[in-house]
Amino acid sequence: MDPVTCHMCQGGIPGKEIQTLKNCPSCGADLSALVRRRLAQLAAKNAPPPQPSSFIARAAWFSLLAPCFAIVVNLLGRQALGGSHPGMLMLGAVCSLFVAVGFIFALIAFFAPKGEEKGTMRKAIAGICINGLILCFAILSFLTHQRVAARESKTPPPRKGWSYISGK
Repeated sequence: MDPVTCHMCQGGIPGKEIQTLKNCPSCGADLSALVRRRLAQLAAKNAPPPQPSSFIARAAWFSLLAPCFAIVVNLLGRQALGGSHPGMLMLGAVCSLFVAVGFIFALIAFFAPKGEEKGTMRKAIAGICINGLILCFAILSFLTHQRVAARESKTPPPRKGWSYISGK
């Protein structure tokens, strides 16, 4: 460590004594501010660089956690609501929103500029697959439910009067 020089007498203070001294040994000048700055510079040089916690990496993680969270909320919500129709609709909307946002975040992480931490691309691909499959099943289920409801509403009421069995 290079010596600290006193601003009054220009005397040097060796690096090992910088930890213990507050005043210059030659002239007695206050060196506490200078020593604090020097120690902060040394700490900044020796500190490891902070890990980048980028939005892209977090988006990839969220794309994996979103379907898990939606499934847990759905299972626990069904037990809590018991069968309340408005509550079940709200629960389905919230769970679908989590899956849709997870899918969007997976797409963002997939199409983001490269150079992120390793594994982000794999997490994004897994998030696209998992969230995409859940969304496809939800859409197909909704369409199937709509067809069944439309078919049930179009069935003709039973005829009164003439019967095929008796021939009358």
